[in-house]
Amino acid sequence: MAEQECHFYEFGRFRLDARERVLLRDRDLVPLTPKVFEILLALVEQSGHVVEKDDLMKRVWPDTFVEDGNLTQNVSLLRKALGETTGGVQFIETISRRGYRFVATVREATENGNHAVTSNDFDLRNKGNEFEVGPVGRSAEAPSSVKADSNGPGSPSAHTAWGGGAAPNGVGQVKAPVTSRAPFVSTSFGKQALALALGIVLVALISVVYFTGRGKAGDAGAGPIASIAVLPFSDEAASADTEYLNDKIAESLINSLSKLPKLRVVPRSLVANYKGQNIDPRAVGRELNVRAVVTGRVRRHGDTISIQADLIDLEKVAQIWGQLYDRKLADILIVQDDIARNIFENLRLRLNVEEKKQLEAYRLYLKGRNSWNKRTASELQQGIQYFQQAIDTDPNYAPAYAGLADCHNMLVVYGASQPKEGFPKAKEAAIKALEIDESLAEAHTSLAFINFRWDRDRVEAERGFREAIKLQPSYAPAHQWYSSYLVALERFDEAIAEATRTQDLEPLSSTASAHLGWILYLAGQNDRGIEQGTKIMELDPNAFPALRYRGLAYEQKGMYREAIGDFQKGVKLSGSPLMLALLGHAYAASGQKAAAKNVLNELRDLQGRRYVSPYTIAAIYAGLGEKDQAFKWLDKAEEERDIWLMNLKVDPVFRTLRSDPRFPDLLVRTRLRP
Repeated sequence: MAEQECHFYEFGRFRLDARERVLLRDRDLVPLTPKVFEILLALVEQSGHVVEKDDLMKRVWPDTFVEDGNLTQNVSLLRKALGETTGGVQFIETISRRGYRFVATVREATENGNHAVTSNDFDLRNKGNEFEVGPVGRSAEAPSSVKADSNGPGSPSAHTAWGGGAAPNGVGQVKAPVTSRAPFVSTSFGKQALALALGIVLVALISVVYFTGRGKAGDAGAGPIASIAVLPFSDEAASADTEYLNDKIAESLINSLSKLPKLRVVPRSLVANYKGQNIDPRAVGRELNVRAVVTGRVRRHGDTISIQADLIDLEKVAQIWGQLYDRKLADILIVQDDIARNIFENLRLRLNVEEKKQLEAYRLYLKGRNSWNKRTASELQQGIQYFQQAIDTDPNYAPAYAGLADCHNMLVVYGASQPKEGFPKAKEAAIKALEIDESLAEAHTSLAFINFRWDRDRVEAERGFREAIKLQPSYAPAHQWYSSYLVALERFDEAIAEATRTQDLEPLSSTASAHLGWILYLAGQNDRGIEQGTKIMELDPNAFPALRYRGLAYEQKGMYREAIGDFQKGVKLSGSPLMLALLGHAYAASGQKAAAKNVLNELRDLQGRRYVSPYTIAAIYAGLGEKDQAFKWLDKAEEERDIWLMNLKVDPVFRTLRSDPRFPDLLVRTRLRP
C-alpha cells in the first residue's frame, strides 16, 4: 500500500490530526463540532499570529451570513473543550475588535507508513454480545487509527478497513480498523437520526463485502455472503437510554440491510432472543443458518457517544470489517456523506439496473429524512431535494413521496411557506405515496395532518391517524400529530397519553420531549410544562422548541421575566417569526405595550420576506386588549386557513376573547364546533 504523509499539530497535552479532523488529549478523543474544529485548525495553522474575525467567519461559514455572536459562541465552546480557566492555562488570546491568536507553543509533525496487526490464527470470543477478534493466546489491540492508502480519505480503500491476501490456513489477514471520528452536524432529533445515519454507512460498507466477493476474509475468489444476522448491540453501563439506543441502532441496521438484493437478513424478532447472552458465534451461525453476523457496542460518556460495529465471517472465524464512531450526543444526525457516496458508487458496477435504482433511492430517502429531522427552513428545502432525487431515481418509491409531503407540511408549520402554497403540494405527494403503497404509515400520517390543519376534516383526520398507528404502532410522528389533533378538541387526557407515547418511543429526542411540553401547556398543566422544558434545556440549551413551550407556560403563571427571557433566546436561535410573535405577546401581557408595538412593526416588515401567521399577530393584539384588531387578524387567519387557528378553542392567550359573541362564530367557521 502506498504511503501517505499525514499532518499533525501538537500543543500541551493535545495532538490535532488535520487529515482525520480529530483532536486528542493524552490519546483520548476531545469531541468537537465541525465548526469548532475548523476554528481550532485555522488558529493553530496561524499560531502566534492574529487571525481576523472576518477571515475566520469566511472560512468556517463560507457563502453564509452569520453574526459575530456565532463566532464568539463557538470560540467559547473551543476554550471550554481545551480546558481554559480564568487565571489558568490559556491557549487562545482575544484581540479586541480584531480577532484571535493561538498563543500556546505548537509543534508540527508528520507520520508516514501503515500500522497493522496480522496473524494467521484467530480466536473469536464473545462478551455479552461483544465479539473480540485476535491472535490466539493474546489480545489483538489495534492502534487507534490506520493510514489510508494513496487514494485518500474519500476512497473506498481508505474506509474499508478489513481484507488482504489468504493465509496458509485459509484465514485472511486482518488489518486494524480505521477509526472515523469526524463530528456530525448538530440536531435536536438525536437518537432516531443516529440510527438512520449509522444505517447509511453500515449498509454501504457491508454491501461492498457482499457485492465485491470479499465475504471470505482475504479469499478474493470466494462467493459473496448471502445471509447475515444483526445481533443486539451491547453497552457497558446498563441504562434505559442506552438500551433504547442499542435496540434502535440494531433495528435500523436490519431494515437497511434488508434492502440489499439476494441477501437474507434474520428478522429482529429472532435475534432479540440473544440479547444479554454469552454467545458462541458458531452456534449462532448454526441456529440462525447465517454466514455472518454484525455485532456492536455503545458507550456513552456525558454528552459523547461511541459506537463500535463489526462484521464477522462465522465460516472463517474472522473479522471482515470494523469501525468506531465517536460523536457528540447533540451532533449525531448525519454520517459523512462522502463515505456512503463512495461506497455506493462502487456498488453500481456490481448491480443490475433495477437493483441500482432501489438502493440509490433508499440512500437518498435516508438523507432526506436526516434533513427533515433538523426542522430548519434550509434543511427542509434540502430534504425536498433529496426526496425528489429519490423519486427521479425510482418513481415508484412510496416513502420518498411521504417524505416530500412531510417537508412541505413542516415548511408551513415553521413559517417558511404559506399554507396555500405548501399544503396542496404536501397533499399531492401524500396521495401519490398511498396510491403506490396504501399500507405506508408515514403517508397516512402526512395526509391526516393535512386533513386536520388544511382541509379541517376532523373525521378523515382521526381516521388517518388511527390507521397509521394501526399499521405501524412504533411510528412516533403519528402519535405526536394525533396528540395535537386531540388537544385541539379538548380531549386532554387522550392527548397527553399520545404525547407521552411519542416520548416513550423517542426518549432521547428533544423534539418529542418538547412536544409533550406543548400539550401540557394547552391542557393547562403549566407546572408540568415548565418542568418538561427545563429537563430538555439541561440536556440541550439550544433546543428552541423547548424554549417556546416553557416560555408559554411561564407566561400563564405570570412569570413574565422568565417567559420573555426564553422567547428572546428562542428568537436568536431560530429567527422564526413565530418566536418573535410570542415575545410580542409576552411584552403585551406583562404591560410593556411599547415593546409589543415594536414587535408588531417588526412582523409587518417581515411579511414581505417571510410568511407571518395572522393568528400570532392576533395574539399580540389580544394581549394588548385591542379586541377589534384581534378579531380582524383572526378573521384573516380563518381566510388563509392558518394552521394555528385549529388551537383557538384551547389556546389560553385568547382567553379574554371567549366571552365575545364573535368567538363562538369563529369556532363554527373553523369547524371546531358543530
